[in-house]
Amino acid sequence: MNEYSEKIKEGKIIYSNWGYISYKFNDEIYFKIAKLVYNKFEDEQFEYIFYPFYDVLDALVFVEIPGIDLTMRREEYYRTNLTPVFVSERIPPKNRVNLQKELKESGLNYYNPFLLLLDSPKTYGGDKLYLKSSAFFNQKEAALNSNHDLYKIVPHILKKLATRNNFYLGNIEINEKNRTILIKNYLYLYGCVSNYYGKKSAESIGRKRQEISKIVLKEIWKQYKNKIITIDEAVKKSGLGSKRTLYRRIKELDE
Repeated sequence: MNEYSEKIKEGKIIYSNWGYISYKFNDEIYFKIAKLVYNKFEDEQFEYIFYPFYDVLDALVFVEIPGIDLTMRREEYYRTNLTPVFVSERIPPKNRVNLQKELKESGLNYYNPFLLLLDSPKTYGGDKLYLKSSAFFNQKEAALNSNHDLYKIVPHILKKLATRNNFYLGNIEINEKNRTILIKNYLYLYGCVSNYYGKKSAESIGRKRQEISKIVLKEIWKQYKNKIITIDEAVKKSGLGSKRTLYRRIKELDE
């Protein structure tokens, strides 16, 4: 350990804030993989504290936090008087020419790396990690219902697992003791359901080019919006013949 990875033991905290380091699975599902706390002290010192959520990370074995050695399995990691890599590589540097403009766009009148990153709409090309506030997850939270459509219920449960909130699935309480295995299981189910509706889409196109179910059409449009397929590929998969027809059908879904 060195001075940059040790806790500040003395001093008065004058400002504190926190958010969740989150892995973006898709537009609706964000996995909380760690809590990040920022503390500023009266003497201008500051510290970042990482609290990894191993119950999620152990399910997402391909996800890492830049600059943090998770193999050490620490409950907390400190970065003192040094902006951690996870933050610095996702925000504009302090010497950016148009920095004042970017601060204004972020609703800030001073440079604070943590606040620049928290709930920032900007994306980072290196990975799919974001820093999200509790408010962000509160907006996405929804109660489980009795819907038996796997196309809807599997993503819905996976979304709740991703937020790390304890809840009941039938008579089973979901918590940190069983969350890892359930995330793995529902990621597998999500893949199976997606493949099923993908095949269903292909079969539908082969039978009747001008008719397509709402579920299949929504899936194709979702793939296009997520840049998985191009608009021409979306037209071809739908069997609707033209971009104009595809756009009209999508518009009808919203009416």
